[in-house]
Amino acid sequence: MIKKSTFASCCVLLALAAPKMNACTSIVVPTQDGNAIYGRTMEWGAYDFHSNLVLNPRKMSTTSKLGNGLKGLTWKNEFGFVAINVLNKPFYTDGMNETGLTVGVLYFPGFSRFQDIIKSEADKSINSVDLAPYILGRFQSVQEIKEALPKIRVIRNEEVAKAFGAPAPLHLVVVDNSGASIVIEYIKGKLSIFDNKVGVMTNSPSYDWQVLNLRNYPQLKPYGGHGYKEINGVSLKPFGAGSGMIGLPGDVTPVSRFVRAVAFTASAQPIKTTAKGINEVARILNNFDIPKGLVREGKSKSEFHINFTQWTTMGDVKNKRYYWWTEFNRRMRVVDLSEMDFTGTKTVNIPLDEKRVEDLKIRTNDFPLK
Repeated sequence: MIKKSTFASCCVLLALAAPKMNACTSIVVPTQDGNAIYGRTMEWGAYDFHSNLVLNPRKMSTTSKLGNGLKGLTWKNEFGFVAINVLNKPFYTDGMNETGLTVGVLYFPGFSRFQDIIKSEADKSINSVDLAPYILGRFQSVQEIKEALPKIRVIRNEEVAKAFGAPAPLHLVVVDNSGASIVIEYIKGKLSIFDNKVGVMTNSPSYDWQVLNLRNYPQLKPYGGHGYKEINGVSLKPFGAGSGMIGLPGDVTPVSRFVRAVAFTASAQPIKTTAKGINEVARILNNFDIPKGLVREGKSKSEFHINFTQWTTMGDVKNKRYYWWTEFNRRMRVVDLSEMDFTGTKTVNIPLDEKRVEDLKIRTNDFPLK
């Protein structure tokens, strides 16, 4: 088994460069009370992320580092936000701001290529790893993001490229408190923003390709048992429920997960309330958990990385409530951003798990005892 890198300070950058280790799945599901529930899984197996939930205050200033000592865009947060970090570094993979706008950062290897540095435009350029906190700190709607991103340059940090031979292969999904959602991708140095009409994102290939690929699955439906019942006296009756989804891909590749996530979300019964939406989105996300050992990538059977689900998040964008659970503790936890104080001057970290054990409620005493 390949061990965690000893260069702990660079692990987050290695995470961005290493191929074939991230299998995240993101969904957005509407509810009939005018809300939308965001959810995503975080898969990573090279090492323990040791993620924290970090409060970032409004009015906090950030200057993006472009590499080789070059400073980029400086901005001040308009909105406070909470976000999940990696290895206690200011690299955020998921988060929600105090308006409810929620961002997910997913791996996008083989296709992502950010813009090149133009020194004369450094003051309007940011490192790709700063894109998520920039969006969380500055915007409250996807329309604002659509208007703002073409005006800045999002670049790869050359120091990362030299050290690991690859840029940061990322793309982002964003949903605001109206339920509108977009996918942000940089391919061959060009910005693409897609309206996330199907409410799903995984990894590579690009979002538009994934949507086009859905045309290979028009036969999928929640209803089974239709069509021929017999041929020349031979019964074709399905063996059991679920025959309408025969052909649904079950592997964990990004393409198959995209199709499967669309099938689950599109076939969901109308969700009347936000509370029921939280429950249903959690049930859908459970289908994308990857247990340790199922996915292995590496040189041989003795040298490999595993890929598994470390944590899962959900966002109630209308009520500004951010939920999570982890591989260690399946109990759902939540913070209410409408009750949090974002007026401070420093970030505040809390671990995702107070204790890395399942939080079990013992019910034995509810029954007659000896």
